[in-house]
Amino acid sequence: MFLALKEILFNKKRFSLIIFLVVLISYLVYFLTSLAYGLASSYTNGMNKTEAKYILLDNDSNDNVMMSILTFDNFSEVTSTKKAKLGIFPGVASKANKESKLDVYLFGIDDFDFFLPKENIQIMSGNEVIVDTKFEEEGYKIGDEIVLSGSDIKLTIKGFAKKATYQTAPIIYLNLDTWNNYRYGVNKEIYNMIVIKDTPVINEGSNLKVYKNSEYYQTLPGYSAQVLTFSMMIIFLILIASFVLGVFIYVLTIQKTSIFGVMKAQGIANSYISRSVVAQTLIITIFGTVIGFILTFISGVFLGGKIPFAANPLFYGVISLVFYLFALMSSLFSVNAVVKIDALKAIGEV
Repeated sequence: MFLALKEILFNKKRFSLIIFLVVLISYLVYFLTSLAYGLASSYTNGMNKTEAKYILLDNDSNDNVMMSILTFDNFSEVTSTKKAKLGIFPGVASKANKESKLDVYLFGIDDFDFFLPKENIQIMSGNEVIVDTKFEEEGYKIGDEIVLSGSDIKLTIKGFAKKATYQTAPIIYLNLDTWNNYRYGVNKEIYNMIVIKDTPVINEGSNLKVYKNSEYYQTLPGYSAQVLTFSMMIIFLILIASFVLGVFIYVLTIQKTSIFGVMKAQGIANSYISRSVVAQTLIITIFGTVIGFILTFISGVFLGGKIPFAANPLFYGVISLVFYLFALMSSLFSVNAVVKIDALKAIGEV
């Protein structure tokens, strides 16, 4: 460690360039991770708020929630102490003057506390609704009326819910009867899914299909593709960064062959020199990733409200560990080069 630090401090410019490269790549990786997590979360935030474990759809819906048509009889086919009905339908919301239009998802619910357990808002009734904070950012206030395209129904905002989104669009929570009136023109007592918080028992012969939360998310259009795309980008960036760092350290090691030869001739063990090479690699990687993380945090502060940016300490920690692991593996090529140095031959080249 002492030898590694002394060399880094002695060759500041050379190692600054290497650290700068690690900073740029780690910043890109952390930033893409935040974007990927933020975008994926914007697909599922509304469902995650329920803290549900299982979702039930009509077996004939082909994993399409819009094609899942359930009745109150279906609800009685499920035995559970924590279950609720949910109707989902897309729409376009605007103010009475038709300004500030927003693409939204309408969540028809009959149990407010079930779907928004952490929101400190009294239970809504009639045409009162709870909306995502995106509406507040667009200038909406409590008491404002919302008009839905293709309908004469007027909704009154009763409160705002944070991170209430579904497939990236803000959610409007409204009474299930009102939802039925909007979608069908009359109250048909129909909905799309049953949401369960415990383990359900379904009657034999029922036409309901059970999904775990994670399984249901995979059926959402574009969700799997975007998660896989971002994941592959992040993995390859880490591999590329580790390879480039390994090449830099290897080249520096080869350039110091004669110096290492002299050190060996003085009786300094291979293990000591090898540890200094590994320590040098880890110092560069740790220093670079820390700066990259700080830059990502600063970016999140300024861009958080403009793009789907979300921090996840667990993801950051795992990615950092993977960074260090691959950097450590790349340094082994340099360690191998150190071990193979012949002291007499290296001294003869001085």
